[in-house]
Amino acid sequence: MALLEITDLSTDIQLSKSVVHALDHVSLHVDAGETLGLVGESGSGKTMTAMSIERLLPPGGHITRGEILFDGEDLVQLEEPRLREIRGGDIGMIFQDPMTSLNP
Repeated sequence: MALLEITDLSTDIQLSKSVVHALDHVSLHVDAGETLGLVGESGSGKTMTAMSIERLLPPGGHITRGEILFDGEDLVQLEEPRLREIRGGDIGMIFQDPMTSLNP
């Protein structure tokens, strides 16, 4: 079984006069013991993918479709208290500016 399985994930951000389709049908699979690095050009959706996984979306942001299974639990459906238990301890991310995110 995969540690992290994302299937058909789409995330939108509602702005005052429009909607930004930040992610469109993202799928990925990470087995236990694997490390995943998201790389790509600016604006390709790296940060939005990580923020969607942790459900730490900006104002107006919401997951419109898909499933995020972490160790068998669907993070899209979890209540906030359970999400807080998982964030940081089990799942984490390093933001795009590693000089401010990593301590050598």
